[in-house]
Amino acid sequence: MLSSNAILKSITVVATLVAASLALPGVASAQPSTGSVDGVIASGSAALDNGSSILDGGSIVDGAIGILNSGSSMINSLPGTGSIAPRQFCNQDTLAGGPGVTQTLHDLGRSGPASFELRWETLDIPDNIDVFYQGALVFSTGYVGDDTNEGTGSAVIDLPPGIDTNVLVKVIGPGGTEWNYTVGCPFA
Repeated sequence: MLSSNAILKSITVVATLVAASLALPGVASAQPSTGSVDGVIASGSAALDNGSSILDGGSIVDGAIGILNSGSSMINSLPGTGSIAPRQFCNQDTLAGGPGVTQTLHDLGRSGPASFELRWETLDIPDNIDVFYQGALVFSTGYVGDDTNEGTGSAVIDLPPGIDTNVLVKVIGPGGTEWNYTVGCPFA
């Protein structure tokens, strides 16, 4: 039978491991992860379930997943803060999408000051397209697109001096919407 001292030490070790894996999820995972943190928590949680009746219920791990997932959403909603938004080069592919919030980093190949053209088509349901550089809003279409003009447009966007070589484009659209846009490369 284990002494109360040994049980206390075991609980302390497990609590320390849990705290470390929650504070440093990348360290707890043997494989780097992009996107959702579900895989990171799941890959580290197996050690918590081996013989620990205290953490076996999973409520601590489930709560941590909820906290980290909400944090991931917050990161994606704060432009210029290391967002894990997908990345694409300028003049490549026109992105097309639907309802909700879509964020994409576009690599311009150079830092500001620079100017580039943004072309968009929001069809017949209004969508909002915002462009951020170094965390600051540098352009917004406002909600554009209706049955009359279909939201076709373009603008030259001037970036201020800076060190980043990419811009973050955030599109917000309601249900039933379709849209596309292209970020051109900076002018020579």
